[in-house]
Amino acid sequence: MKITPLFRVLACFAVLSGAIPLPAQTEATQPAPAAVSDYPERGMVPEKRMLHIGIVVRDIEKAREHWVKFLGLEKVPDIVIAAGDAKNPTEYRGHPSTAQAKLVFMNLDNLQVELIEPIGDEPSSWREHLDSKGEGVHHIAFFVRGMGEGYLEKYAEAGYPCAQHGGWATGEYGYMDTLAALGVTVELIESYTRQ
Repeated sequence: MKITPLFRVLACFAVLSGAIPLPAQTEATQPAPAAVSDYPERGMVPEKRMLHIGIVVRDIEKAREHWVKFLGLEKVPDIVIAAGDAKNPTEYRGHPSTAQAKLVFMNLDNLQVELIEPIGDEPSSWREHLDSKGEGVHHIAFFVRGMGEGYLEKYAEAGYPCAQHGGWATGEYGYMDTLAALGVTVELIESYTRQ
């Protein structure tokens, strides 16, 4: 059936006049973690598309300046503070942590570059990397759904335990200890608002 402009107008009129009722609106709810996991049958990430690459730096303002110039960005991205969240508190190597970091995200056509500067000396994956390896690539990140519904356990079973886990009000992350096997840490990110 071809939908003509006249049909669209009549359909809109029918909805607006009440002749065709709309479904009831549901109350707005706070985003929540996925109830089921999208853990793939093959491999360990559901999407073969990287979200971002995370780079640990000592001075985020200086690093941001260099990256903005290198990429030719017109707008200088803001620095945000990753301070943990009561809903998803930070844990580092199985222990509570008050670790914080300054973050900058720069959007490219195919992925983001994330700059990370640890704040203070609280133990964290960021601080450990900076102290033992210096500045450089810390992780590569992938989106997942249902992190707490199988991902963390399956990664641990495969020999990649979660080194650091935390989040924010509408999402969570986990740095999986894949460095020895892959040469880089893998970050799993779940955004509760992402469909």
